[in-house]
Amino acid sequence: MKKFAFIILCFLMIGTLSACSFGKDDEAKVKVTEENRAYLEEYNKSLQGTIEDMNSILGVYNNGLDGIYTQEYSNEQFAKVLKEQIKESNALIKSVESLNVKPELFQVHQQLLALVNRSHQLLLNTIDEANNPDQEIAKDPFRVEFLAIKQEQAVIANDWKVLAQQLVAAGENPEE
Repeated sequence: MKKFAFIILCFLMIGTLSACSFGKDDEAKVKVTEENRAYLEEYNKSLQGTIEDMNSILGVYNNGLDGIYTQEYSNEQFAKVLKEQIKESNALIKSVESLNVKPELFQVHQQLLALVNRSHQLLLNTIDEANNPDQEIAKDPFRVEFLAIKQEQAVIANDWKVLAQQLVAAGENPEE
C-alpha cells in the first residue's frame, strides 16, 4: 500500500512540475525592453534573494531529514530544527507576497509564490509527523516532495538566468 501511495505521489509531482514550469508562451510574455529593463532587474534581484533564502531553509531541512534517515536525529530533535525554519519560511512567504508586480510578471510571480508556499507546507507536514513521538516519520514521501520542489526551483532559476542574459544584452545594445 505504501509503494502504491508513493507511486501516485510521484505521478502527481510530475504532473505538478509539468503544469507549473514556464512554457514557450510564458517566456514570450516577458521581453526585455528599455521601458521595463530597470523593473526586471529589480525583480530579478528580489527573485535571486528569494531563491537564496529558499536554499538556506531547504538545506537545513534536507540535513535534518538526512539525520532522520541516519538516526542521528530523533523526531523531537528534528522538530526543533524545523521550528526555526518554519519561522524563516513564514517570513519568506510574507516577503514574496508583499511584492507588487506588474501584470507582465503576474503569472511568473504566482508560480514563485506557489513554490514558496509549497516548500512551507512541506515543513508543516513534516513537523506535524515529527511532533508525534509514537509515529515514525514517513521519510520517503517527504524526500520525494523535497526533490520535486528543488526541481521546480531549478526550472524557475534557469528561466531567470535566461532573462538575466537578455538584460545584459539589452544593456549592451540599448537600441533594442
